[in-house]
Amino acid sequence: MIFTMLTGFTSKPAHAMRCVCFRAMKGMLRCLVSCGCVCVLCGPLGSAWAGPPGSTAEDQVLVSTEPPRLIKQVELDYPDEALLTGEHGDVSVLVDVDATGQVAGVRFESGPEVFRSVSQEAASRLVFSPATTGDTPVAATTRVWFHFAPPESHTEEPVAEMVVHSSDPDRNDTRARTTLDEADLERAAGADLAETVSQVPGVRMAQGTADAAKPIIRGQQERRLLVLFDGVRHESQKWGPDHATEIDPFSAGSISVIRGAAGARYGPDAIGGVILVEPPPMRTEPGVVGKTLTSYSSNGRRPYGALRLDAASESGLSARVEGNAAAGASLTAPEYILGNTASQSWNLGGAVAYRWDSGQLQASWHHHDFRAGVFYGVNNTTPTEFMAQLEADRPVTADLWSVTYAIDRPYQEVSHDVGILSTDVSGDWGRIEATYAFQINLRQEYEQVREDITGPQFDFTLRTHSLDALYQHPTFSPDFGDLEGGLGLQGSFQENVYRGLSLIPNYRGFSGGLFGYERLSLGRVDVEAGARTDALSRTAYLRDNDYDAHVRRGTLDESTCEPLDTTVRCPAAYTAGSFSLGALVHVVPERLDLKLDLSTASRFPNVDELYLLGSAPTFPVYANGNPDLGLETARGGSLTAGLRLDAVEAEASVYGQLVDDYIYFAPELNADGEPRLDVTIRGTWPSWGYHPVDAVFYGVDGSLSLAPSAPVGLEARGGIVRAEARDTGTHLIGTPADQLLLALVGRPPPLGPVRELTVRATTDLVATQSRVNPGDDFAPPPPGYALFGGSLDAQIGRRRGVRVGLDARNLLNTTYREYTSLLRYYADQPGRDVRVRLGMDF
Repeated sequence: MIFTMLTGFTSKPAHAMRCVCFRAMKGMLRCLVSCGCVCVLCGPLGSAWAGPPGSTAEDQVLVSTEPPRLIKQVELDYPDEALLTGEHGDVSVLVDVDATGQVAGVRFESGPEVFRSVSQEAASRLVFSPATTGDTPVAATTRVWFHFAPPESHTEEPVAEMVVHSSDPDRNDTRARTTLDEADLERAAGADLAETVSQVPGVRMAQGTADAAKPIIRGQQERRLLVLFDGVRHESQKWGPDHATEIDPFSAGSISVIRGAAGARYGPDAIGGVILVEPPPMRTEPGVVGKTLTSYSSNGRRPYGALRLDAASESGLSARVEGNAAAGASLTAPEYILGNTASQSWNLGGAVAYRWDSGQLQASWHHHDFRAGVFYGVNNTTPTEFMAQLEADRPVTADLWSVTYAIDRPYQEVSHDVGILSTDVSGDWGRIEATYAFQINLRQEYEQVREDITGPQFDFTLRTHSLDALYQHPTFSPDFGDLEGGLGLQGSFQENVYRGLSLIPNYRGFSGGLFGYERLSLGRVDVEAGARTDALSRTAYLRDNDYDAHVRRGTLDESTCEPLDTTVRCPAAYTAGSFSLGALVHVVPERLDLKLDLSTASRFPNVDELYLLGSAPTFPVYANGNPDLGLETARGGSLTAGLRLDAVEAEASVYGQLVDDYIYFAPELNADGEPRLDVTIRGTWPSWGYHPVDAVFYGVDGSLSLAPSAPVGLEARGGIVRAEARDTGTHLIGTPADQLLLALVGRPPPLGPVRELTVRATTDLVATQSRVNPGDDFAPPPPGYALFGGSLDAQIGRRRGVRVGLDARNLLNTTYREYTSLLRYYADQPGRDVRVRLGMDF
């Protein structure tokens, strides 16, 4: 029976703690220590154990519970009174961890009395990821050991500093996966989802001309990424680059990013990757706790405030209410103001849960509200004016703009509501989870029009009902290993109602999927296989003039549609299958792992890709849909290596993917092979279209941390991705340029009440996207750039102290343009930004 390993170390003052490693096997515990350290034994993999004081690991009763996992670093002091006698020894305490991961109680168990108070105080400051039964957080008790030793000489200062590492949950996944915990999310306070997950290697941002962004994973944009909030597929209008994912990162306890296809488990749209947004577990211990978080950004003069309250009673009821708000003024490039880029957002949510011995029932609701201006500079009257602004160093009217919180036309207003009702029940027969969700996404966009026109020019209502169910069978344990897995089904109904200028048709769609997976654990090797089948039936209702436009272009087969009174009905049906096979090999247990993932995945074409005609404020190009588009199918593989040593931690992935009938969105070319402009009564717009190409994606991404717990260390993360048309070798427009982020990290000792101090100096290096053909785009790729920044994080006070942070980006106020941003056609990116934040639990 292999037990979870926790290690910690610092560079060596004599009695600074250094816990080399420990493992427990078949009830035997061996802890190798040289100085003061803390060791937390969390039970066998896939289970947890706890028992009365004095019992041993072999005496405990195994239960189907994943143990608490230590996630927060703490510091331990060698007590002054022990220096008089030079006493050393081991201390054991029992730590009660509630279902939110907070320490609910500490009980001294054994050890020298002189170390009692310092051990209890240090244990009370630990923060855990809670124990779970299946996926349900539960309260649990774990045992913590401390080892104390005096300085080796009288000249050395009695400083004992500790860093604790725990087993990474991402290591159990056969795919390349990175989880951002609550501390990572707090450092991104006030950012949207795309900016938050850009901390992950291989993840970049696609931006438009407003204060919003979308994630890109390994070159694949949001259409090929699946975002799940609390297990529910997020449904919204995805056709515009300024349509930020309407999920509030503050509502998350963790965000996991799976890089690569995961269609066999999660379904269509998961060709490029999956983003799993998981709320914090509901509280189970009686009482009330809370969290507050505030920040301020200098660029845009943006204040942000957030609050969460959790309460629970002894009857098994728990409740949560949370909310936040932010307001930003116009953003500023290094040399001018970006007019009409102010934004406002607020979020409100709540949840109620009831738990009993074998299950739980939970209901939740979250509302997202966003209002943002669209950069003034995107409007051009003639082709000459458009081409002139491409060559200009700054927008022609930039001197007329000012920093203001006012939002003028053009702008967008978006709201998103999601209500979720879920239950899970477990027993000797296994576990069943079921979730029903209703989402409504409202989007209105306002163009620059005459003063007597007051309403929106584009008005969308998207409603989605979904039902998900999953059965997990009991773990079977034959002599050769453990087998776990399950079966699941998903179904949804979606309806889009659109009112406004020509753009996207109304439609209704029904979809369903059935999947199964199994995982076999064989000592050092885990093998996982999954299969899935999906179907979609969808009917679009085109306006007569939009239907005629597609017929004139020769992209729509008239025999596939049926004329009605005022619209034309165009039905379509699709089916797809997916398969995955993954392996995880612990080459050197707890030190070196290898992951191999082979998979296929499919994606159904979106309605906008089929039928979109026109432009919108958040979509500053004239787009032409292609009704002949079919199923997009990907097959590929990824090999990931993870290394964890005292002096270095690293992960690297190499991947490749073939995509048949990849739906490529790119500038359309005229008869002379040059990018085409479309001129309408509303202005001049670059013409873009959707075309099927057989593509190949390949690259490498990863991260490196040197001396991860020493006073000084170095961190790096980055990614390289290539995307080409297989028949011509042409590189695809919109593929991110090569990127590398370097950080020099300092971890000074505590300064009075200031603890857990971390200082970073960063350099973000982005190359020129030199592989695409400049003649295929309206403007050549912008030059590469280097941005310098820095950050400081600390906690003031001990338990439940105030967390403070300072983050400076683009310190030198460098002028640059981002290749994956449509703003690059019109203006520079925003310049220097300094953010401060305060956070506190109570």
